Amino acid sequence: MPIRPRPELAFDARITALEEAFSGRLGFCGVRLTDGESVELRADEEFPTASVIKLALCAAVLDSVTRGELDLSWAVQLPAPAARVAGGGILKQLELGSISLSDAIELTLTVSDNVATNALLELCERDRVNAYVRGLALAHTRILGPVDFAQIGPGLEGGIGVSTPREQVRLLSLLAEGQILTPDLCRYLIGVLGRQHFQDQIPRWLPFNPYAQYHGRTQPLIVANKTGELDGTRADVALLMHEQLGTVALAVFTDGALDMRESVDVEGSLAVAECGAAVAARLLDLEV
Repeated sequence: MPIRPRPELAFDARITALEEAFSGRLGFCGVRLTDGESVELRADEEFPTASVIKLALCAAVLDSVTRGELDLSWAVQLPAPAARVAGGGILKQLELGSISLSDAIELTLTVSDNVATNALLELCERDRVNAYVRGLALAHTRILGPVDFAQIGPGLEGGIGVSTPREQVRLLSLLAEGQILTPDLCRYLIGVLGRQHFQDQIPRWLPFNPYAQYHGRTQPLIVANKTGELDGTRADVALLMHEQLGTVALAVFTDGALDMRESVDVEGSLAVAECGAAVAARLLDLEV
């Protein structure tokens, strides 16, 4: 692999080696929440988020739940099967006419379901989502509209959303510290992120197995994350929660990569994975 774990290198040298091996642009921000220790690169530059923006969407939807405007048990109507958007998820293949709001959030975050995403945007419109994130001091974060592959193209405005690594870390930090929504809904949303199906980016080389609990094994590190991908773009944002070493909020974005394959070893995913491993080694003292 052109990009691989380099635990033998010090942090700065490791990031330099990663940048030299990667064909695209890399930006990240990582903060250890216990003491504010941080590392970053291009943390204030805007990147296309791909499906990472779905975390902000779900937070805005849950803010409406806290206000009593929505309820997690409510039925969310889906378009006819022939009218459903392509891309990630499973609803495009099913005959269901509606799902609960809680199931729509689960599918949006854990399998990046685009049909569920667009259904949530029907309930909480783009302008409302963007007003919500501006209220959290996320001035560069915005969702661009429903997922529509006929409209998706290159550049910041040609994707699904836009943000910066620092602003995504702020959103994760507010969530982890219970400063948005309600304490119960913060725990709920982190729990959904912890059921993420896509483990090929930040969690890839970390000592975390989402299925360990089902085999009776405990593990000190839990990863709760949301990934994103489009041509030349891979992104992931995560809470790395270690029972002894604390919690790190981490956002890694890439764009402009030349490797356009849809593969587990696509260059962008490996770059995010190595960046995540380097930050985990630096801020949590993990051997990765």
